[in-house]
Amino acid sequence: MRITSAYERDSEAHDIKTVILECKDVRFGYNGRTVLDGISMTIPQGELVGVIGPNGAGKSTLVKVLSGLRPPSEGSVCLNGVDLRLLSKKTVATDLAVVEQEEASDFGFTVIEEVMLGRAPHHRGLHFENAADRMIVDKALIETQVVHLADRRMETLSGGERQRVRIARALAQEPRLLLLDEPTNHLDLYSQLSLTELLREINREGLAIVMVSHDINFVSESCVHVKILSEGKLRGEGTPHEVITEQHLAQSFHIRAIVDLNPVTAAPRMTPLSRLCEAAEFRQNA
Repeated sequence: MRITSAYERDSEAHDIKTVILECKDVRFGYNGRTVLDGISMTIPQGELVGVIGPNGAGKSTLVKVLSGLRPPSEGSVCLNGVDLRLLSKKTVATDLAVVEQEEASDFGFTVIEEVMLGRAPHHRGLHFENAADRMIVDKALIETQVVHLADRRMETLSGGERQRVRIARALAQEPRLLLLDEPTNHLDLYSQLSLTELLREINREGLAIVMVSHDINFVSESCVHVKILSEGKLRGEGTPHEVITEQHLAQSFHIRAIVDLNPVTAAPRMTPLSRLCEAAEFRQNA
């Protein structure tokens, strides 16, 4: 039986959808070095977007800027049409959830306590969870397949288990948009497949998802739209078939690769062959 890819199932012609997040000509840098250089994008309701790029391309910085953790030095990022700089962190967290690549230590919490933290934006001051909160948390634990870990302490979990718990915490926020930074970190192949299924399922329920990743094949199988970030700029965007090409991989990743179609899902599949040591080498051989 042939399994359809995310692209084949979900890439109907765009309807007019409500824009949840929009950034316009965003620039950001550290210590005089430009990391993001003129980034513009819109994320409509229910979108499933992957941002790929080599190490140092600015992917993690992009997540921080899109989530409001780092204000842009130029340009703007708007959530529901309002500049993030005008919104409180709690207001942002009711619509936008983030799972970062590296997070502050969450040791000391049990899994269910960690996931319950996702309910905090929906309450005032010090809150005590109610029955509705517990139902939402239970659903998040089930969706991410960590319900059996509910009473375990976070420090006893593997890296992959902690990653899934953090995604459960984000889902417990009941956001409209989920930002994921390198979500396959620490995940084995079985868990990666499980995560792909989870992302597709919650996206079908209407949650917009933007994930940044260096894992090109994972993004190809998971996402409907793909953007390439390289040297702080968006170098290409479109469907996986339009973006994951041998030419784009040479230009942005400086590698020779074969791109064919997965025989089961028909999604583009990349096989690296060799390095292009210098960007100029691609231009000479193109």
